[in-house]
Amino acid sequence: MRTTLPVHPQPIPGELFSSWVYRAARANGQNVTSFCHLLLPELKKRYYDLDSAVNKEALLKLCQLLRTPYQRAWETTLDSYAGLLYASVTPKANRKACVLHTGIAENIFKRFSLQYCPLCLGEKVSYYRKVWRVSFITVCTKHGCKLHDRCPKCHYPIRPLFNDVSQPRKMPFLGTITQCFYCGFELCDTTVEMAIQSVVTDTVFYESVLKAGFCRLDTSVNWVYSFSLFCVLRHLIYLLRPKHCRQKSPDVMSLKDRYFAMRRLGGAFGNWPGRLIELHHKAGIKYYHWTNMTKNKHPIPYWLDSAIRPKIYIPKTGPTRESVYSAIEYMREKKRRISLLQVNKLLGYQDSGLVKKFYKEIIE
Repeated sequence: MRTTLPVHPQPIPGELFSSWVYRAARANGQNVTSFCHLLLPELKKRYYDLDSAVNKEALLKLCQLLRTPYQRAWETTLDSYAGLLYASVTPKANRKACVLHTGIAENIFKRFSLQYCPLCLGEKVSYYRKVWRVSFITVCTKHGCKLHDRCPKCHYPIRPLFNDVSQPRKMPFLGTITQCFYCGFELCDTTVEMAIQSVVTDTVFYESVLKAGFCRLDTSVNWVYSFSLFCVLRHLIYLLRPKHCRQKSPDVMSLKDRYFAMRRLGGAFGNWPGRLIELHHKAGIKYYHWTNMTKNKHPIPYWLDSAIRPKIYIPKTGPTRESVYSAIEYMREKKRRISLLQVNKLLGYQDSGLVKKFYKEIIE
């Protein structure tokens, strides 16, 4: 077998790995099935989640075949987001925080894990961006329009590799990368809908933080790692999702629900922490809503906790002697029957030990 292929299409900056494989296969006169079967057997039968299935061995082999520097190829993978979008890679789990989930093979037509911008796909070279797999990215910052996560004609997910892999209708179809795998609709012709400016502005900020790996919210806050900021952002999307949304993880929510949440949290990290505190009061977010943010022992990052705790944390306190005395006096004034049970009920307790203690002291 020859060590290189006749045509060597190189990754475009920001391109997704599966998009690059698609272009490489077509440029060399192959479909994705044959290309992976003959040259990348590690990726066989993983077309529904090729971006999660790629490993170092397959990437090195592809670099040799296409004469591509390894670092340039590595930048197309979702694992290259480790330390930026999420803290670290988990080799035994395909799920990555803030990355839209593909799901298992049985659910490949139920999960909308790839987004697209019709205007971007309609440019001279059509390819899918890696950032379109990020769950909090709901708009195209280049064109200021909303992204799409499904075919507007048949409402199936975007699966460009399935154009020449397998069809639900068992019909051969060698569509282009910009066509729907199920009905053949040209995705470039999707109606463009402009996004709210606040969402576009916020997304520009998030993309810059993702690229840099850190940010500083104001002069009083030390540098914040990007994956820590995005962990908080991901939880905010969960808290501000529509009431009808049953999905708890933003990584499996529909684009419509995620865009709804992004509109509600517009400018959440601006005027730090004033805008976020205002958002808490407006949306009814309490301090305890943050305690289940992660499964870690200390779930709330210090930079967030130190900003919101003094403003929204209200510690639960027990009844005082004065409150019990006032309750008894109120009942006497209203000529109501006074008993320990009624005092507990008036103060909002069922059987408080402190109420019992103060009640006995006052009555006796």
